[in-house]
Amino acid sequence: MIRVAVIDNDKLVPAGLRALLAETGDIGLVHTATAVSEHLAAAPRADVVLLDLRLEDGTEPAANVAALRGSGTRVLVFSVHGERRHVRATVRAGASGYLIKDDDAVKLADAIRSVHSGQLALTTELMSIINDEQPDLSPQEARALYLYGTGSTLAATAHRMGVTIPTVRSYLTRIRAKWAAIDEPVDDVRSLIHEYQPRPGHAE
Repeated sequence: MIRVAVIDNDKLVPAGLRALLAETGDIGLVHTATAVSEHLAAAPRADVVLLDLRLEDGTEPAANVAALRGSGTRVLVFSVHGERRHVRATVRAGASGYLIKDDDAVKLADAIRSVHSGQLALTTELMSIINDEQPDLSPQEARALYLYGTGSTLAATAHRMGVTIPTVRSYLTRIRAKWAAIDEPVDDVRSLIHEYQPRPGHAE
């Protein structure tokens, strides 16, 4: 039996999933939670976690995936949202698959089995998204993104780079422009930190 846990904002979702998975005969729902912290505190014995992309506590999807992977479980992101940046960021953070929510029980069960066996569960379309190359950044842009994206203020980033705050702003503006140029506008550049692995320009 493949043991599945669900982390989802909608408390009705697990009930629906339980009914769908009960028909498979080899997959069972063993735990539900509405936050990653709640799931980790309970420490259920789960083989695969179905993780909703956007949780009410506002935690970053990629960070949630990384936390779950750190606990030793495989992660299948399960969402109504299929934006490129979320697909790429969560898979690069360690998710074994990304599934768009619908009522296809067969697709869901197949994805869970694939993830459980150590394979990627991605549609051809989503796989092409993963393989897309992100825009190249200059060394200074990369360093500004790393510092600002990991918690430094604009002033602290400028100080550590030895430049002015307006210069840092210009680096971040150029990064946004590069992503907008490939039709992936970004409101907060800090969300791009997971797009660049290994972390660029991080030497202190």
